Amino acid sequence: MSHKQYFLLVSFFLCFSIAAYAQDSTLIDFSLKDQFDQEYSHESWPGRVLIFIGSDKDGSEFNGVWGKAITDSLIGHPNFGNIQMVGLSDLRGVPFFIKGYVRGRFPKDKNQWVLMDWKGVFPKAYQFKEGMSNILIFDSQRKLAYQTAVRTMDNLELMQIVKATKNTIKNE
Repeated sequence: MSHKQYFLLVSFFLCFSIAAYAQDSTLIDFSLKDQFDQEYSHESWPGRVLIFIGSDKDGSEFNGVWGKAITDSLIGHPNFGNIQMVGLSDLRGVPFFIKGYVRGRFPKDKNQWVLMDWKGVFPKAYQFKEGMSNILIFDSQRKLAYQTAVRTMDNLELMQIVKATKNTIKNE
């Protein structure tokens, strides 16, 4: 078996296992605040499809690019209003004495709020990949429909994310 065939086979099984895992997962119970001290929980955004985009510090540079690309790809969809994008920051390694400083480094625009996960609740529950933008798509029943970890823009992966989101909306 060539290296290319081996890689394709491993990739297939990895994708299949992630898809199988996603079908059995639900949104965890959580309560997190954003940088403006506004609290959100698993009960926020009832009836909406949720797209969480989160990372640690090293992956944060990719979040905005992916968030914009996903939004731009879905904005024309008739049910776009039923989608809630949620930014999430994995801050579990931040020492308590600089939390205020770190919070102050986040966007000041109230429309750019980000959930601040000081204990790593999401990264632990969904096995976030370090140094990457982790994307989770949940249907309105809070079932995990798709999960991936990405870095630089990849049009094929973007198409998969958009397709998964559209399929999730269609099945509502």
